[in-house]
Amino acid sequence: MKTIMIADDDSAILALLSYTFESDGFKVTLVNNGQEALDLATKQNFDIILLDMMMPELSGLAVTEALRQRSNYTPIIILTAREDDDLKITGINSGVDDYLDKTTPQREIVARANALIRRNQIYQKSGHAVEVVEHYRFDGLEVDLKTKSANLDQNKIDLSKREFNLLVFLIQNRDKIVSREAILAEFWGEMQDYETRVVDVTISNLRKKLHNQFIKTKRGFGYQFSEHHTKNI
Repeated sequence: MKTIMIADDDSAILALLSYTFESDGFKVTLVNNGQEALDLATKQNFDIILLDMMMPELSGLAVTEALRQRSNYTPIIILTAREDDDLKITGINSGVDDYLDKTTPQREIVARANALIRRNQIYQKSGHAVEVVEHYRFDGLEVDLKTKSANLDQNKIDLSKREFNLLVFLIQNRDKIVSREAILAEFWGEMQDYETRVVDVTISNLRKKLHNQFIKTKRGFGYQFSEHHTKNI
């Protein structure tokens, strides 16, 4: 049975979401504040977590950041009443898997949750097993898949999980140009609202940490990893 934790301080919303997910075969656990959500997610495994953005004690974004820092990568959907693209991009870069407006139809929320669960299960089963290389070296850049770490000119690079995985994705596809749409599909799944802007923001952040080296823009096409220690635009 699929499991979900839903955190919201509105009892009416909790009741409605609980009924909808239970009707789809989920085992539902309900909490009404951010701290309780964090504590429970730390102790118990769920297939997916649904968080309200604004809750007592800890916001949905704060809960997400705390879980990701503890290497908990359970898919997370945040429900928000705010239409703020910058906030959404900040959340996505912090580890949120999807954002949905609270007016989203209940069945769509369930569909999004199921899609994230399927994607996570496929990712865990594959484990990227086809990639046998565990360590990359490129003209001053070292990337270690085993320790999930990267160094540039022998200095450690502070990368988020998504930035690290995006870097590895580009490296593993370095013989081809990777489109923004391909990156969006790989890391953000079926989200419809962010278009390609979130990809550009993430690439920009990654580039800064690489001192604007290694990642080239192929205008009109996408991005390509360059094996050489040269400045790129």
